[in-house]
Amino acid sequence: MRMINTNEAAFLELSATNLQIANRADPKDMFGLLSVKGYVVGQVDDYGTLTVEFAGHTCTLPAAQVMWPQSENTRCVEFHLLTHLIPNGVHEVSAKLNLADGQQLDFPPLSLNISNDGPLAHQVSEDLRAFNAPLITGRIIDSSLFPYGNGTARAWFNDATVEDVDLSFEPANDATAAQKHLLRWGFCVLHEQLPSDLIENFNRDLASAIAVGDLQYRAGSSDRIHGAHRKIPAARAVWLYPPVIDFLESFFKDTPCACQTLTYVNGSEQDAHQDSIHLTPYPSGFMCGVWIALQDIEADSGELFVYPGSHRSGSIRARDLGVGKIVNEDYSPYHVFATAIENIIEQEGYEKVVYRPKAGQILVWHENLIHGGSPRADQSRSRLSVVSHYYAKGSVGFYDSRGEAAALETLAKM
Repeated sequence: MRMINTNEAAFLELSATNLQIANRADPKDMFGLLSVKGYVVGQVDDYGTLTVEFAGHTCTLPAAQVMWPQSENTRCVEFHLLTHLIPNGVHEVSAKLNLADGQQLDFPPLSLNISNDGPLAHQVSEDLRAFNAPLITGRIIDSSLFPYGNGTARAWFNDATVEDVDLSFEPANDATAAQKHLLRWGFCVLHEQLPSDLIENFNRDLASAIAVGDLQYRAGSSDRIHGAHRKIPAARAVWLYPPVIDFLESFFKDTPCACQTLTYVNGSEQDAHQDSIHLTPYPSGFMCGVWIALQDIEADSGELFVYPGSHRSGSIRARDLGVGKIVNEDYSPYHVFATAIENIIEQEGYEKVVYRPKAGQILVWHENLIHGGSPRADQSRSRLSVVSHYYAKGSVGFYDSRGEAAALETLAKM
């Protein structure tokens, strides 16, 4: 803490808060790409640089690469640690601002117990070292930081021999049949279904949370509801549903980590898209979406649609399209993404298929499957559903379109 002379008549105290890991819910669960945040309260004309020390490494970054205004008198400081690059164990991270006037402002150090275990994490570590990926980097994460197309770590299923199974939207006979369908068509419907009592609890508690303002939703809209799993016990139970976790663990051959939940009262009406530009793993392939119907889905309600087989077209990343990161929720520059998806559909001849499941049916899709939401031709019909996204723990998880590290949580099955 120090005193800054802001003008001849006034003094403003400049202070730094504690550092925190912003993208992990459990402080004991430290792995992968970590977002470290702190705050500086007070103002100076030039914040100079930020020096970060971690696991015996030091990196100095311009303040412009790690800071932005949070309010008139507060600035957020954010940098990232690519923990695959260091040995497992306890390491301390410290940071200090080197102000332009020669003085320093220290953040209290933070101790982290890093654990990147398993064959995938080991392969990713080797790739990142060979690529000379930075251990410490600024607040913007981009796909150029990772060795796409050059690394040895690959999703086994991207290279697997694919059996020519029939296209189906019916629940698979078992997990093996579901996996074969996922490999062939880019999605599958699990044999297991969500129990009816869990669906009833979810829908009841969702309505209550919206009514009291715990969850934000505009009545009658196609708005997505973020983070229901943080407010509704039944939503968290869906997040943790053992058949889903078991299936993903078998498919990834690694521990699945949950990223988010998006709940819909009505159809999303979202354009055809891939998830991987928004929910991005390194290496490619280690992210899946899980879409669960919370009611019987009717025609004209804004049903989910998919383009079977389109997962084989590969990932599109923001850098490939020449677009920057999303700022202030403005997705308008991403019209080029919609155009790129349309071109893939036309060039490859993929055909749209509408999905109308029964309540409780569970659809799992590959990150590159092209999908979206149909128009809500009948505005009176709801489409209650929840979609969750999961990464393999050993991968690097980030949001390419937003330039952020993925918020991940290792799940204990209920």
